[in-house]
Amino acid sequence: MGEKMKKMKKIWDNNRILIILSTIIIICFFIIVGICFKYFFGASSSNYGDRLDNIQNVTLKEEEKTKIINKLKEEETVKTVEIHTQGKIVYIRIEFDGVSLEKAKEIASSTIPEISDEIKELYDIHFTIVKNDTESAKGFTLMGAKNINRTNLIWNNNTPISESSNEE
Repeated sequence: MGEKMKKMKKIWDNNRILIILSTIIIICFFIIVGICFKYFFGASSSNYGDRLDNIQNVTLKEEEKTKIINKLKEEETVKTVEIHTQGKIVYIRIEFDGVSLEKAKEIASSTIPEISDEIKELYDIHFTIVKNDTESAKGFTLMGAKNINRTNLIWNNNTPISESSNEE
């Protein structure tokens, strides 16, 4: 066994720097692999990460949804209303019949006071307003959003442009 120890000592003496550097490289490789694994396959099981931490404490209750829907249905021009929540966004889709674009925006905006301040402070509110084409009037699709940091709605006209209007 003494001979093997002499050979090991000779290898160590001749390659000491190479062995130390190789050991450092191997340790760094394992550290990098560990960090990458934690980063890409971390413990977060939610698509939203920790952005939804306070959401379970404040939710849009069915009574509040019903109150908003009833407020909108008071208007004769409102055909259908759909409300759903995804993440920190409340989506409200309103379909109108026989209403102007400005009146539709006014009706949608009138629902903001019906939403509790807790919801407005934690959730963004997105409106989609739709009116289908009729023989007498052109339809529209309009989207509005109220960010938690804002008090008013910002509107964006998303009415598709038909090919017949492009040819004119």
